[in-house]
Amino acid sequence: MAEVGAIGSTGSSSSGSSQQKSSNTELGTDTFLQLLITQMRYQDPFSGGQDSNEYMNQIAQFTMLERLIQLQQTMESFTEQQGYTQALNLLNKNVEVNDNGNISQGEVTAVRFVDGEPRITINEVEYTLDMITLIE
Repeated sequence: MAEVGAIGSTGSSSSGSSQQKSSNTELGTDTFLQLLITQMRYQDPFSGGQDSNEYMNQIAQFTMLERLIQLQQTMESFTEQQGYTQALNLLNKNVEVNDNGNISQGEVTAVRFVDGEPRITINEVEYTLDMITLIE
């Protein structure tokens, strides 16, 4: 168990704090997994007492974390699919878009996907969905 503390303190170096500023969630997940795996590596699951209970709790935490990650991936995929559906439903509808203060109106004549991001075509100009201000 003492080695877990040593690894945990190494994980909080200055490079870790710069990562923490960019992404708290990823650093927390990665740190948790590193600590959990290291602790599990040095535990004896067959020894009686507190270690056995801690081991089972950690297995449960690890399983829960895996399922949460899978759920997050499923939700991200669902959100992406919703964007596709939303863009395709705009075909042949009149919309108004705001492109940095330039307001344009017209019928959506095409939908194209660039790197997974839907783009609509109005009056032969492409716009992203976040530029739409009105759907008629």
